[in-house]
Amino acid sequence: MFPGWMRVATGHLRRDRASRLIASIGLSVTVCLILLGIYLIRDLRDGAWRQAERNAENLLALIEEGVGRNVRMYDLSLRAAAEGASRADIAALDPELQHLVLFDRAATASGLGMIAVTDAAGRVRLASDPVFPVGSSLADHPEFRTLEGDPGAGLVVSDARLSRLTGWPVMPMARRITNPDGSFGGIVSGAIRLDYFQRLFSRLRISDGISVNLFHADGTLLAKQPAAPGDMGRSIAAGETYRRFRASERGLLVGTSHLDGQRRLYAFANIEGLPLIVDVAVSVESIDAAWMSKAALIACLILGLSGITFWLTLLLQREIALRAAAESSSRAANAELSLLASTDSLTGLPNRRRYDEVIAGTWREAAKTGVPLALLLIDADHFKQFNDHFGHHRGDGVLKAIAGCLHLDRPGAIACRIGGEEFAVILPGLQAMEARVVAEQVRRAVVLLQIPHAPEMGGVATVSIGVGHAHPSGDDCFEPLFAAADAALYEAKRSGRNRVRIAGEALQNAQAGSPGAEVGRSMKARREYRRA
Repeated sequence: MFPGWMRVATGHLRRDRASRLIASIGLSVTVCLILLGIYLIRDLRDGAWRQAERNAENLLALIEEGVGRNVRMYDLSLRAAAEGASRADIAALDPELQHLVLFDRAATASGLGMIAVTDAAGRVRLASDPVFPVGSSLADHPEFRTLEGDPGAGLVVSDARLSRLTGWPVMPMARRITNPDGSFGGIVSGAIRLDYFQRLFSRLRISDGISVNLFHADGTLLAKQPAAPGDMGRSIAAGETYRRFRASERGLLVGTSHLDGQRRLYAFANIEGLPLIVDVAVSVESIDAAWMSKAALIACLILGLSGITFWLTLLLQREIALRAAAESSSRAANAELSLLASTDSLTGLPNRRRYDEVIAGTWREAAKTGVPLALLLIDADHFKQFNDHFGHHRGDGVLKAIAGCLHLDRPGAIACRIGGEEFAVILPGLQAMEARVVAEQVRRAVVLLQIPHAPEMGGVATVSIGVGHAHPSGDDCFEPLFAAADAALYEAKRSGRNRVRIAGEALQNAQAGSPGAEVGRSMKARREYRRA
């Protein structure tokens, strides 16, 4: 059986382990919930950005294809007119036939400007629109000067400007006419109205926060959806986004708009073969709005679950603390009951039950270590006469006084009350003569108390002490030791009381005979002496 202090320590250790385990589980669950929330929120954010990038790239591909196709179709008309104007056989035709040969139906489509053919000096000699004044000069147009000086310029797209004929904002386009000998023969000039692109963009059904833009390669805004007053014709050439547009053929970037200062996600492309840039811009605010509301809901749920987990952890720890307190109180009560059950209520010494436990344990320990063991049996002399003469209350005082004399300052010494006026002192590690010295100290201490007794009983209370001694081994038991000490006590009584006697041959005789019978004989003889 574990000692009380060991059971208490073990209980504390179990409670500490349980409390730490619950705290660890609660903390782990809370951390896992928080990490899960962070993962879900990051996944929402990343998913929203991936979706925005994918949508922007898909929309950009459609717009790039639409703008490029329309411009190239118009360029085919310019190319055909330039090739026809360079041929001598077509030039020899009647002007009406030349018109039919050089200009197709594309030049008359809505939003596409007329096509004019000039000579080397820049004078218009033929136009797709009969109302255009033949003979007008286009020599001052930038595209004329560019094509005149650069035979390999191909299609030239100039900055947007107002048409001289209609007053509409247009994007001028021109191609060089090269004579058969390679010399400059003039240009074929045309234009696309900017509202043509605007109508093309207006057919798109785009969400809030998304805009579509068409720029000239020099950074001038040509078309925008949704359109904002005053934006057309503005330049973004001074902005960081424009420099990044020009650094790559196409790509994705996040930057600040030079037009309104908002941060946007841009999917952009430089249209192949054309000095045009198209982009799809998605505001960062609209992207964040797509995931932050869900993230807020997830954060509230995670915080709620974390709070519940924390509360449950505290509740469990509180229950453990209450149970531990109850167990501690129960153990304390059990320890107190155990103490009461093994303690003599009058003297405060261990009782006979406790004596049996201690003598058995001490005997086993002495047998293991090989040390001797001594036992003192102490009996109050003429105690019955003392009670008859002075009363039981005074007799209880005598027993308490004797018990006070048994508190010995020796290692391992244990004093017990084993009967009415009988006491025992267990002395491990002492030989017979050493135990006799201790017994004499006890006897003298009782005499020095000078407790009054009847004159015919000697005048003062005394005790008789029998000393037993043995060298325990694992094969014998402690009963013969008690029998020897009891026989020595009988001898002390028979010799006149107030004496100490050592069991000489009594122990060997008791071991050789029946221990129970020896004890019985000793107790019977002592009862006869008391009656005397």
